[in-house]
Parts: sequence; structure tokens; C-alpha cells
Amino acid sequence: MTKTRKLSPLMGGVAALSFLATGAMAEGSWYPLDANATNKAGEAGLVQLTPLSATEKASKNWNICVSVPHMKDPFFLAMNYGIIEEAKLLGVDVQTMDAGGYDRLADQVSQVENCVAGGADAVVLVAISQDGMGNLMNELKEKNIPVIAAINPVNGETAARVLTSPYDEGKRAGEYLAAKHPAGSDAVQVGWLPGPAGAGFVTAFDEGFKKGIEGSAVNIAETKNGDVGKEVQAALVEDMLQTHPDLNYVVGTAVMVEGALPLLKSQDLQDKVKLVSVYTTPGVYEALKAGQIDAAGSAPVVLTSRIVLDQAVRVLEGKLEYTDVGTLGMVYTPETVGTLDPLSVLPPAGYAPVFSLDQ
Repeated sequence: MTKTRKLSPLMGGVAALSFLATGAMAEGSWYPLDANATNKAGEAGLVQLTPLSATEKASKNWNICVSVPHMKDPFFLAMNYGIIEEAKLLGVDVQTMDAGGYDRLADQVSQVENCVAGGADAVVLVAISQDGMGNLMNELKEKNIPVIAAINPVNGETAARVLTSPYDEGKRAGEYLAAKHPAGSDAVQVGWLPGPAGAGFVTAFDEGFKKGIEGSAVNIAETKNGDVGKEVQAALVEDMLQTHPDLNYVVGTAVMVEGALPLLKSQDLQDKVKLVSVYTTPGVYEALKAGQIDAAGSAPVVLTSRIVLDQAVRVLEGKLEYTDVGTLGMVYTPETVGTLDPLSVLPPAGYAPVFSLDQ
């Protein structure tokens, strides 16, 4: 990974737009990838990331455990795809564990412990709880098993962090609405469904979204939390619509948007209540192309996940350059979605998760 450049946040956003608009996502041509990163000396800036697989394979067949909260959300299917594809290029083994939901902290901990007992060299951890992994993190430290924090932050000693910044995703969605409804314009009412209460990414979504709408005519009528399952989210939206018949927007997770679409149609509200997703799934992408939703944020989840796996191998081989990496994204509308290459965000159609890759 090379070419460190210190740029302003505005220029970083332009760089993200330029990259995502190129469409150069074919295998082996997705890099260099623009990202915000901090090197081991503590210097931060916009960098261009190139994976080890561009020039070499791993020096040995490392065994890497990947722990995710669940596979109910296509976000983690995209993550699985990116990690598995990069692992194939590097020639390392990957064991993926699905804890079953954001309410299954104990299951996530025991799964990681079992995977490490089975001979893991490193752990990629998408933590269910930022504060609830303390004992596990201490155990892994004592066993000299490096932890790469992915997607969600976690408290404890990590060898590297690769985060999609849900704060930025929430903030981008808020800024999008604020630009449409600035201070002084007619007030709009928003139902806000960021996900399960207590999850680190949900807190970040919430803080970012509220920051993004500051000083605008956008009002949050109500916030509802719940597990990111389609049925749960659809029920929350239905409750919100009954309580707040004056809603102009419902904003939240991609799963919420997918669950809300048929609900709004059945109640003939699809033209009255607009939907905004803070990130993109296959269903949201298709709905955006069809003009069925107002907007969706997008971070390059597949490419981020490739970098996650690359970072794990770099840690194991003593080749780590950046301790913190944050990939970039932007908000798309039906008018601009054509500039987004879906393979930077989504797995191919029909992709099934790979839980064990032994090479």
C-alpha cells in the first residue's frame, strides 16, 4: 500500500466520487483504492491502497477466523464475498462464523474462542458490542492472536482496524436530506430506524445522521430501534406510520427499506413517504435503479473487505503499513446510481456465503 497524500476532507470526497465512477472493478483491477488511513507513525491522510495480492501470495497458508454478527443482512454477504475472493488470491484459509444476530454476544465470543482453539493465526472481528468484548480481547492478547477490527469498532488491543465509518454513512444521509430541505424551507418529518439498540454501528449511524441534519428543516418525528431482520423492521415502520401519519421520509438500514417498500405500496403511500437507506444491498440497488426509493448511501463493502483480509495477512507477515483504514463512500439517487459499479458494493447475483475456505 503506497502513495500517502494529505488532503482536505472535501478533496477526499471528490477522490471517492472519481474512483467509484470509473467502473474499474474487474478482478485484479479494483486497486488502487482511495481511503483515509493512519500509518504506524500516527500520520493520517488520504492514501491509495494496493493489496499484497497485486504482486505476491502469502508466505504460508495462514488460518484466519472471521466473526460476523449474522448473515441476515446482505451487507455481510458482500463482506464474505470480498474476504473469500482476496483469500483465494493470497492462498490463505478462512473460517467464517455467524453469531446469529446482534443479540447473540455470548455466541460470538464462544465461536471465536472455539476457532482460536482450532488453530487460528489471526481473528477478523466484526464486534457485536464495542464494550462487551473485553474478556475475549484479553484472552486473545494473552495467546498472541492478533485481532483485526472490521466494520464495527471494538474496545481492546487491535493489530489493525478497517472501518466503513457508520458515523460517516449516517452523516451523509443526513446531509443529503439537509441539502434538499435547508433551514427556512418547509419542515419535513422523518422516521428514523438505525438498527438494534446498543450496537456500536447503530450509535454511530444515529450520531452521524443527527449531525448531518443540524440546522436544516429536517425533523426526526421518532426513532425506533430493532434487529435488522426484514420482518422486524417492517413491523417497526408500520407502527411508525400509524403513529405519525404526516411522515415525509423513513430513513434507516437497507433491510428496513427493503421491508418498507411492499408495506408502503400496500397502503398506497409510496408517493407520499420517501425512503432513504444509509447503505446499499442488492434489493436497495435495484429499487434505486427503478426509482422506487429516494436515495441510498454506499460504501465499497466488497473492496473494504478485501482490504480487511489483506490487513490480516500483512499483520501476520510483519508487512503492515497502516493501523487504521477508513474507506470512502457517497449517496446515490436514481439519477446518479448509474455511476456506481455494483461489484464494489455487492457480491455477484446468486452468491452463497462461504463459511470454510481451505486451500
